[in-house]
Amino acid sequence: MLELEIAHTWPGFQLQLHLTIGTELIVLFGRSGAGKSLTLRAVAGLFHPAFGRIVLNGRVLFDSRSGVNLPPQARRVGYVPQGYALFPHLTVFENVAYGLRGPSKEIHHQVMEWLDQVGLADLAGRRPHQLSGGQQQRVALARALAIQPDVLLLDEPLSALDAPTRSDLQTLIRKLQRQLNIPILFVTHNLAEAVLLADRIAVLEGGRLLQVGPPQEVLHRPARLEVAHLVGVRNLLRGQVRGMDPEGLRLSIGERELRARPNPEAPPLPVGTEILVCIRAEHIAIVRPDRPPPPERENLLEGEIVGEIDYGLAQVLFFRLHGPRLTPERDYDLEIEIPPYVYERLGLDRIRSWTIAIRPESIHWIPWGEGGEGPSAFGPAYPASPIKRDKLR
Repeated sequence: MLELEIAHTWPGFQLQLHLTIGTELIVLFGRSGAGKSLTLRAVAGLFHPAFGRIVLNGRVLFDSRSGVNLPPQARRVGYVPQGYALFPHLTVFENVAYGLRGPSKEIHHQVMEWLDQVGLADLAGRRPHQLSGGQQQRVALARALAIQPDVLLLDEPLSALDAPTRSDLQTLIRKLQRQLNIPILFVTHNLAEAVLLADRIAVLEGGRLLQVGPPQEVLHRPARLEVAHLVGVRNLLRGQVRGMDPEGLRLSIGERELRARPNPEAPPLPVGTEILVCIRAEHIAIVRPDRPPPPERENLLEGEIVGEIDYGLAQVLFFRLHGPRLTPERDYDLEIEIPPYVYERLGLDRIRSWTIAIRPESIHWIPWGEGGEGPSAFGPAYPASPIKRDKLR
């Protein structure tokens, strides 16, 4: 288990992080500059926070109060930095063996075992410049694992690779995740990659940890406006609570009333409470006129398609509801994402007026924050206030 609590301040930026990681793969997800790589460097011993405590399997790696700060080579941390950092003058075998100690026969066996694991046993004699980007990444991964680390740190390891190579390495990392039984921290700003690989996603923004949870929870139940933006919720509408009945929560957006599933993690909200209504674009369905009508419990809205974007694998429609605008600053109210075959089968290029359906369980809501700061989670982002020295023990 890795227990991580760190704080450091620079002009205009403050890193504050508290995270406990078991034998799982945690993805640190967020924009560039959110503090993801800094977190890995702190665990690896390449960055020393002003305050904090880092404990790995009960062994203290860093403690600002007691002055403990183990050097990188004493931490038993496998670290794959951006750019791989391979030694250009060494062979693949020598890169993986670098830093290993013991009888030559044991080192040879250990290196070849990991090269076989990553599919490079037949390239042991080559140098980095003779390898593809994906092969170099496998060498860096084998080198990090050859020391038998207690934690593995991967800093955007797949960002520079082509799609087929990235897919192959994602499969390899998932295999290693099941095999290693150690904490793995994986940094990425690629949402699809985060959802694919993570046991849990930790969302960072501006040095703060905004939300931690299973991928589907973070994706479909963002705890804050910032998280909703980061995970691609494109329909963010201001609304109000209208009441609660056996069918669920009644809420309004503009003059329209919708039903949503109640959030068991949130306290009951009084009528009139302002909320942020979150609806993923891919969760809005177009109702086919030749099919039976959707169940009454579904939210039905009428309007017309006023624009679209063809992304090849998905078609995004811009939908304007009949009646007053929900968003006066633009000429549409909702974004809808559908597969191309649905677009073609329904003839959406010709027929523009439609009824849409939104299931109550597809509507997520967040209480609106006070003081004009926008919506917050059910309480402030962690931590709520600057970390104090006496709390880092």
